[in-house]
Amino acid sequence: METTLHFDTAISISRLAQIIREQLPVKERLELVTLLQDEGDPSKELILSQLREDYAALKLGTLKTRTLKEVLDEL
Repeated sequence: METTLHFDTAISISRLAQIIREQLPVKERLELVTLLQDEGDPSKELILSQLREDYAALKLGTLKTRTLKEVLDEL
């Protein structure tokens, strides 16, 4: 899943949080929180969930592809 956020690079944490609240759907905000709370690597459950979503999108013909580097970095 790919989301693009638009913001200035010199902003406060509270402004960044406001931008994220405005631009990300709840599900993606929760995913971001999980990623930030983890000590680095995404959980096995998160990776499997994303793979399931990607597979469903592939079957529907709506999958946005990622580079091999992005996939390997995630793993």
